[in-house]
Amino acid sequence: MIDLKDLGTFESVPEIVVDIVKGNIVALENALADGWDIYKPIQLGKHSEYSPLELALVMNCLPSVQWLVEHEANLNEKENPSFLLAVRYGNKELIDYIVAKGANIHALNRVKVDAFQAALYGKKYENLQQIHDLGHTVQKYGGKAFRNAITDNNYEVLDFFVHSGVDINYNKPDSVYPFKPTPLCVAARYVDLQMCKYLVEHGADVTITEKDGMRPYSIAIEKGDMEMAEYFKTLEPVEYHDKQNKMDQLKLFKLPKALVSFLEGDTLYFELPDSDFISVEFLPLLDTVPFKVGRRKLLRLSKELGEYNDWQIVWDPKSKKIGCYDIEHQELHELCKFDEFIADMAGQLETLF
Repeated sequence: MIDLKDLGTFESVPEIVVDIVKGNIVALENALADGWDIYKPIQLGKHSEYSPLELALVMNCLPSVQWLVEHEANLNEKENPSFLLAVRYGNKELIDYIVAKGANIHALNRVKVDAFQAALYGKKYENLQQIHDLGHTVQKYGGKAFRNAITDNNYEVLDFFVHSGVDINYNKPDSVYPFKPTPLCVAARYVDLQMCKYLVEHGADVTITEKDGMRPYSIAIEKGDMEMAEYFKTLEPVEYHDKQNKMDQLKLFKLPKALVSFLEGDTLYFELPDSDFISVEFLPLLDTVPFKVGRRKLLRLSKELGEYNDWQIVWDPKSKKIGCYDIEHQELHELCKFDEFIADMAGQLETLF
């Protein structure tokens, strides 16, 4: 059996793999003389193959890396750049060597992972400072990794990013967070008040909204964590929670009086026992969330829709109807007038299927 870290454990591998990971340079020279192609990936399993350089980098075998580079192995292979492998698996000596030989410190792999993210994936926290010092700086490139690190609760890592000048309010979209949350919004979604306070203490802005209009306070309300909601409320501008200000904001949405009265009422939670949705819980009027889909203005009226986390009840001022917005697919499904919806919530929601 041979253990190749997170590439897997194999009952047997080609002898050349053993020579690579053990740094048997004499054997590598002999294999090259016998016609071995150092650019050709080596098959390890039914669905996995790796280049000789990848294997040497993953196993942090500097002699094999040096030998392969001297024989013109590609350090900047598009699918899996050497710098990302080095910071994920290697040490300072290995990283310094491949950078000196031309490895691109700003490279991204096929899923757009950068050096900071790679180091975090490999739990090589000691490499973070070296990445920064080499010129892939936290200020310019660290935001994505910092936001991803929020859920790991490693405050030593977070301190590194914060003290190195990370954008505490980074909110660019990516495949994990297409809805553009800040790190603070991510912490709120994980209902982590300690993390929220840490971020606020280091300059996080509680007023920045996600793509669908949700801000940390709104997220706390959605999650039903009133302690966290009250914390954010104390930090927000007072006008955010002023009824007259909210009513002025809602004039653009032309809400029916019956809908306004309903949202100001005490009964906002409804069980739907005969529906796939199970339940619907509406937001109080003051906590409804305006947002845009393209140029179309919508008003979010509900919390998460039962077990359908990506669907929410909305008011569409253009059609003057209740609708359901699918966050994942960014699609608006028109339903009916408000009074029709209230009369048969389960029936109207079932039309979505």
